[in-house]
Parts: sequence; structure tokens; C-alpha cells
Amino acid sequence: MSKKLFQDFTSFAVLTIGLTSGVAQLAGPGTGFGRILLMGVCVVCFLYLIVRYTLHFLVRRNEQLRAELTTQQVAHRSYVEAINKIIDQEGPIYAENLEVTVVIGTDDDGDTIVERRQTKPLPRVTQRAIRPIVPVGNDRIVGLDDIGLRCTLEKISGTITPRPLAHNGMPRVWLVFEPGLTETFTWQINYCSPGLWAPLRKRGSDLLIWTDRLPAGNGATSVLNELSVRFVFPASEKAPTVHERHGFGHVKAAVPSESGWLVVYTDPAPAGRRYEWDLAQAI
Repeated sequence: MSKKLFQDFTSFAVLTIGLTSGVAQLAGPGTGFGRILLMGVCVVCFLYLIVRYTLHFLVRRNEQLRAELTTQQVAHRSYVEAINKIIDQEGPIYAENLEVTVVIGTDDDGDTIVERRQTKPLPRVTQRAIRPIVPVGNDRIVGLDDIGLRCTLEKISGTITPRPLAHNGMPRVWLVFEPGLTETFTWQINYCSPGLWAPLRKRGSDLLIWTDRLPAGNGATSVLNELSVRFVFPASEKAPTVHERHGFGHVKAAVPSESGWLVVYTDPAPAGRRYEWDLAQAI
């Protein structure tokens, strides 16, 4: 490529100088104008050379950066896959009670989730993974910043650092606890889920599917001792309804709340189930 660049520049310079020399000779008896013209041509050729070599350098550098980025992306995917395998193959290191508050907003930006967990380490919790509840195939959700995920410990010191493991509409989050915890503790995960309940607002009904993930290779069915889901609906004239398709757990009738209506679902004995809740609210 450098050889071709030099050849192109030489051809350009020869042609330009030849044409300029001819013009200078036809310009008249004075030689001052010809010298100025030739000097100008030399300056232009020099600038042309600088521009062409600069472009050549930038193109080569861009190719190198693309190759380095591809290598880093491959390495990143391999690390993510390794972390996922480690998490999935780990036995149960905790048992917990889970209370999920699902807020159905009056618009897409008002759809939020709060997960409150009381966790008993078995024997120590240093890390774990969760899957936030988000709408399937939503192009608005790309990373953790798009859902504003926050984790907080209650009444004890320490930090929980979230790290993304997957995205493209189905995020998985790796949570790192510092320090590691050995006593029962309570903590919260808060995040937005933009557009999660758009179908409910549009047609008056929707479906939420949530799976109690099974621990891998340990013979247990669930790490949950109890599951509670609080569905918070916006205000409406008629009370909304919630129904679990498989008959798991219990649903209490809707009661008025500060923001509209509240429906509470509980399962006192989770067993690694796939829950399917049908929600309905008059438009």
C-alpha cells in the first residue's frame, strides 16, 4: 500500500509540475511569476504528500483498532461464559424469602420492580446472579444503565456491586458482595422495566412469566422458602384481577392502595416452578 501511495504521489507531482511549467512559460517574459507558481506547486505537492500519508496512517491504525476490538470482544464473551458456567454449577449457598413488588405505571417509564430479599448464607455469600424482569425483545433495554439497577443492604454495612453478564433484551446480572456475608441479612434490588406493561395498558390484559431457577446438580428444587409478589395497579373504576394459570400459590382479592389497587400473590412452598400470572384491568 505504501508503494502504491508513493507511485500515486510521484505521478501526481510530475503531472502537476509539468502542467505548471508549461503555464509559466506561456505566461510571458517575466520569470518572477513562474518561480512563484512553481514554489506554490511544490508547497501543494508537499501538503498533498502529508495528507495522503496521514490518511494512510489513519486507515492502518483503524484496521489495527478493529482487530484489537474483535480480539477483546471474543475474550470478553469467553469470560462471561466462564462466569455463567461457574454460577450455574455452584450448589446452593443461601436460602431466602423473596418479596417482589411489581409497579404497573400509567406509562412505559412508570413500570418498576422492587425485589426485597431476606437471605440466609449457607455458609457464606460472596456473589450470586439474578435475571431482572424486563419485557422480551425491548430494544430500549441494552444494559444496566437502561434499567437503573441499584442494590442496597439494610441495617448492615457493605456494598453490592452489579456487573452485566448478558443483554440484548434478556439481561443477567452478577452481584458481588463486599465483604462476604455469613449472617442472615435483608437487601433490596430496585430497577425500572420500561414498557413491561404496555400491553396491559393497551388492551387491558397481559401475562407475566417468572421462573424460580433450580440450583444445579444438588438435588434441591428451590432456594426460596417463601415467595410473595405484590402487584400495584394504577387507579381505575373496576378492581383488577390476577390469576396464576397452574393454580400455584394463593391470590388475594384486589384492595385499594395509595396509588390505585394492590393484589398480593403468595406461594408458601416454592419448588422451582414456572409461574404464569394473567393480569387484567379495565381500560
